[in-house]
Amino acid sequence: MRTDCYILCSFSYLFLISSFLNVPVDERQQHCYNNFIKYSSYSKSILWRYEILNQSLHEPKYTIKDVAEITGLTKHTIRYYDDQQLIPFVSRDGRNNRLFSDHDLDWLRMVHSFRVSGLPISEVKHYIAMCLQGDETIPDRAELVAKQEKELEAKIHAYNLQLMHIKEKKAYYKSVLAGQLNDTWNPVNNNPECGEKYDIPEHIHSASKAHVSP
Repeated sequence: MRTDCYILCSFSYLFLISSFLNVPVDERQQHCYNNFIKYSSYSKSILWRYEILNQSLHEPKYTIKDVAEITGLTKHTIRYYDDQQLIPFVSRDGRNNRLFSDHDLDWLRMVHSFRVSGLPISEVKHYIAMCLQGDETIPDRAELVAKQEKELEAKIHAYNLQLMHIKEKKAYYKSVLAGQLNDTWNPVNNNPECGEKYDIPEHIHSASKAHVSP
């Protein structure tokens, strides 16, 4: 904005001198001036809209019930995160009920992502403290986020591997139920004596009998 003021003053001084000396203003200078005035008005409009949007993002308007519906988190989880001071600047209404802004929801999503990735509460608090310290902590924050990205990717890989095994077993039982395969996976079926080596609890025998009973 200060640069705009300097440019505007320069243009104004140019036109004042030109008028005083009765010297015609170059068309290109006039065109630049007109474009600058148009640009300045547009910039002010953009800045005004940004300020309005920024105010809206920080406006407390969501109850815990609203936040639970928006994020899919439980009310207990949301309260726990707030009680642990993991969501700075949460507002309260006249009845001391929590009110969250869109900005608070961004904090909440980040905090939950950290927790899902395995980051301890103490480290989440450390990240928040670094945020509140200012821009000088950006390199450390970026390093922490990158580290948790790798942690989460490793978990996703492990879960995908387990999911593959579960799907294989699902397909196996589907074939068994359709009469396409015998249940050869069960070692008891391959060697009846195998089951006699284990002390199977009575409640498992009972559950098994109840399941196969007509």
